[in-house]
Amino acid sequence: MSIDEPDGLRKDGGFTLLELLVALTLAAIISLIISQVGTDSQRMYDSTITTVETYQKFRYALDDINENLSKMVPTASLEFYQDQGRSRNYWDEGEELKDQDVGPNLEGGTQGRYDESAILFERKYILVDPRPEEPEEHWNDSIYFKAAVEVNGIIRLANVEYFLADPRKLEIGDSAGLDGKISADEELTYQESRSLVLLKVIRYVDLGLNNYRSTEVRVRKKIVELCSNVTDFRIEYYYDNQFDDRPGGFMSPSVEITPELVISEDRDLRPRNGTLAKKFLYGGFQSTLRTNARAGVRNLTTGENLPVQFNYTNSRIKFSQLRPGDKLYIWTDGGSTFPSAEFTMLYNEAGRLFLKEPINSSGWDQDPGGLRFRAAYVPPQFRISVRVLNEKQKEPRTLTMVVRTNG
Repeated sequence: MSIDEPDGLRKDGGFTLLELLVALTLAAIISLIISQVGTDSQRMYDSTITTVETYQKFRYALDDINENLSKMVPTASLEFYQDQGRSRNYWDEGEELKDQDVGPNLEGGTQGRYDESAILFERKYILVDPRPEEPEEHWNDSIYFKAAVEVNGIIRLANVEYFLADPRKLEIGDSAGLDGKISADEELTYQESRSLVLLKVIRYVDLGLNNYRSTEVRVRKKIVELCSNVTDFRIEYYYDNQFDDRPGGFMSPSVEITPELVISEDRDLRPRNGTLAKKFLYGGFQSTLRTNARAGVRNLTTGENLPVQFNYTNSRIKFSQLRPGDKLYIWTDGGSTFPSAEFTMLYNEAGRLFLKEPINSSGWDQDPGGLRFRAAYVPPQFRISVRVLNEKQKEPRTLTMVVRTNG
């Protein structure tokens, strides 16, 4: 006797071909989804790591610039020299250390020339055949100044320079002593421009316990790479002439040079390569500008001695960046017997400076004209912009920082 099986029941209990195909399709789709999620996660992780690395480079470079630039000191004798006493602890022509044996004194700033004061250079470089998304023109600024910085664990008053450099020049040796610096008129291919580095160069007098009594003075140089894959380095300074009606603001030399606003008494603003320069100094040994002074007189009614007046009222600048307490050195190179000395500014009355120290009238023939001057200053703020690529030399990012000084 046989028993019939109910309809719909299979003897083998397996899957049909259609069910297998559906299961395999679902498994493939799930695998693709998992793979895509993993790929996206890895891509997101790599992008995050790259972004973090880029901003770490930003932070290291900008922190270093902020640390040193904020300590910038005003000086009319920036580079290293051996004083012969002609102007009482100020540099005079011929006193600079420029022998090959004593080190790289005249390599910073203006090549081969003594820079009296801190100086900012505005430069740009042009790319050859840039990619569509890449600008053709890029900022290539540099700044050269004096500050108290740490060198090998010792705080030294040193000269500091920040600039863009081509690392290939450093590798093969830069015979011109430019430390790989990119000149304003140099054209670079697109690939080369993406490998530029931001350098810091410190120059200092190697003076210590072992040689402080020696007559041999040596200048040392230390080069530090702050950031790689840098395409742009821009520096602006805060300028405000309190004696004109123009609003103050962050400027570069090309912005400040207008018919309405004279930037500096020293008109040597355009070197051969087209670079614009801002010198943070009024007058200077290399300037031929002259002005006049008037000895302080005694008020017969009150018995008060009025301060010395040093005049520059016919200038648009009117010593506008000097502040009470700032120092200026006044001297004559002939035509007067003015007692050359360093003076302190009490206040500024539209270019007529009133000085704290009296002038020894017994040693002065009262000829008020023909006087020269050196008056260095520090801008109150700088604005620094750096454009950096990631490690794959893509995804350009720009960060900007304001540096406040003691100026």
